[in-house]
Amino acid sequence: MLIGSIFFAVMGLLTESLGDEYSFTWIAGIRSAIATLLALLMVWFGGVRLALFRPATLWMRSLAGCAAMLCIFYAMTHYDVAVVLSLSSMYPIWVAVLGWPLLGQLPSRDTWIAMVTSTLGMLLIYASATRGSDAMASQSHYLPHIAIPAAALASMLSGVALIGLHKVKEIDARAVVAHFSAVSTLISLFAWSILPQAKLMSPTDSTSVFRLIGVGVAAMLGQLFLTKAFASGRPARISVVGLSQVAVAAGYKWIVEGRVPSWLAVLGMLMVIGSTVWVILGKQKKGEEDT
Repeated sequence: MLIGSIFFAVMGLLTESLGDEYSFTWIAGIRSAIATLLALLMVWFGGVRLALFRPATLWMRSLAGCAAMLCIFYAMTHYDVAVVLSLSSMYPIWVAVLGWPLLGQLPSRDTWIAMVTSTLGMLLIYASATRGSDAMASQSHYLPHIAIPAAALASMLSGVALIGLHKVKEIDARAVVAHFSAVSTLISLFAWSILPQAKLMSPTDSTSVFRLIGVGVAAMLGQLFLTKAFASGRPARISVVGLSQVAVAAGYKWIVEGRVPSWLAVLGMLMVIGSTVWVILGKQKKGEEDT
């Protein structure tokens, strides 16, 4: 899982580096197109039957996942990727909260405390960025007042997608990935074609195309290691290790780029990540007690 987290961090860093050159919808579309091609090859060689229109929950998973992906790619191209990854990591809390209306599972008191704490952390991050106390917010292409809420919305939509994924567990995982990737490709490229501001692309150097392809390859490798990790280990422990992508991205920006968030933003990030870990470990403890 640690290797997968590194690849996801690389995907985020490459995406942020392309923020001035390509539309977020174009980057998301290319990332999804590469994943679709690879998923279809796995379906073909594995003799797996594709799922197209049924069940309806498959579309719930794909549409929610696509919306989350567009939100996260917007956020990564318009603000610091380490902060964005910390906010998008809130999805385990949303899974627990949304389990009430979607699965009929009442959230625990600890879940509500974690939700309040993580929300306060997000507000600290937002205040730091929009009031100018965060040096990174001075970058011309950074739009924290939109990117930060977009990252938080991505975490909620990811929660919906994961609940939908739980409901389609009878379908082969390769078919589910192929469906999601294909839907995401079509929606992302459609959004790119109709949004006026999204049509502008101005690659600055010869490495732009390679970085763009690298986003898709890193995402695919990250997903591969993530799938292998969840198939062989405890989900709660693996989810905690998955949060290391925030540390990888933050470490790169600090060591290589010399960019460090303000103390207020760091405090907010710690509150978000700490609340998420609390919920994940709480689920693990409850699962061990139930067994």
